[in-house]
This record gives sequence, C-alpha cells and structure tokens, in this order.
Amino acid sequence: MSRNADWMEEEDQRAEKQAALGVTANSDAPALVRKREQEPPRSTKGFYIQEVYSRGFDRLVFEQKMAKGKKAPELAEEAISLLLEKYSIALE
Repeated sequence: MSRNADWMEEEDQRAEKQAALGVTANSDAPALVRKREQEPPRSTKGFYIQEVYSRGFDRLVFEQKMAKGKKAPELAEEAISLLLEKYSIALE
C-alpha cells in the first residue's frame, strides 16, 4: 500500500475549485440554505440595576429562550417602550 498522499492534495484542490465556482459534485442533492433575518442596529447603554432586577431579567430571557421567543435585546427594547409609553414620550 502506497503512503503517497498526492491524491488528497488533488482532491482538496478540486473541492476548493468547486467551492469557488459554486458548483457541487451532486447538483441534485439538497443544499443547506441559512436564512438570516436583518436585525436593526443597536447601541449599548451602560447603566447599573439592582441585583434582584438583573436576576429577574435573566430568568425572563432564559424562559423566552426555552420557548424560542424573544431574545434579550428585544425584551429590553419592549421594556423601554413600555416605560416611554407610561411617561408619554414618543419614539422618534
């Protein structure tokens, strides 16, 4: 049995060439398509909250994660939206 690994180099080059061209060895095989949703741009706000609120928010985020619901930034935005509504401040 030969220990020559030239065939591996050739196969690697062939795979890289196919990937660059967007060609597959089996065009009938289903291709994995990942759909990414466009998220709005967000900014970081540095503020400190009491530990009890931090734990409560973390618990809410965990429960939503298990339920495949909203993520932490969306939940924080929802909370801020409710505060703005309460104090009659309109979003711009």
